Formats: sequence, C-alpha cells, structure tokens
Amino acid sequence: MMLDAFQRHLDDVSEALMTGNFDAYHALVCDPLVVTNEKSTTVITGIDQFRFGFDSYVGMLKSQHASHLMRLASAVTELGPTLLMGHYITQILRDGHRIYGPFESALVLRLVDGVWKLAVVASSSHREDYPINVLPSAGGRAPSPKTEDKT
Repeated sequence: MMLDAFQRHLDDVSEALMTGNFDAYHALVCDPLVVTNEKSTTVITGIDQFRFGFDSYVGMLKSQHASHLMRLASAVTELGPTLLMGHYITQILRDGHRIYGPFESALVLRLVDGVWKLAVVASSSHREDYPINVLPSAGGRAPSPKTEDKT
C-alpha cells in the first residue's frame, strides 16, 4: 500500500512536469524543499524559487523533446504515520530512446492534510545544480536558494 502511494506521488509529479502544470506540482511539495546530492544541498523556498525550478525542468524536458519522464519506485519504508522514505529510478526518454539516466534517487514524503508531499530529495545525479540544470540546455539557477557546497 505504501509503495502504491509513493508511486502515485512520483506519477503525479511526473505528469505535472510533462504537462507544465505548476499548480498540480506545487500542491505536491513542501515549502521548504531540501534537495541534496554528492556535490551540494539546496533549500528551495518561496513561490518564486519553486516556479523557477519548475519552469527550468519543464523547459529542459521541452528542449530535449522528451516524450516520457519515467520514475519507478523500488522500495518504500514507513518512517511513521506521516513520513515515507522511498527509492526510485529516473529515466528521461525521447520516442523510446533514453536521453538521460538512469539514476537513483530517494524521497521523503510527508502527509499534509491528507496529501503526500515531497519534503526531501536525495539524488545520485552528480550535477551540483540538479534539479535546476538537469541537462546542459536547461538554463540558469533558481533565485537565491540556500546551497551548501560539499566539495
């Protein structure tokens, strides 16, 4: 059951990104949102930073003519009644051909008013500006996020 809820969240966020539906996306994330990888940790907060990150990701998908954003849950742990931690694999496809990935990530979801919302993302993507510049053609950085460099 928790794996289904986690996969549903992944699918809902992917659909919002692929269709450019910011309101649907924003309803599925906590403010603040913590994004971390081997290179940095970024705290995204406020509508402007969320909008910039969303628009950058959507712009990257469009610029690459992505046809599918595939995110498949592999494991989920219930940390408590309102916290889930799960692992998943991401691949971005264009007409059935992989253009980015696969890479593994983990999410922490928090149950807020009956909705599972993204609170923390940990990604194996090695780009320190992920998720803003997922692929080289994606564009600039979000306005003033708090980023801690780990190098």
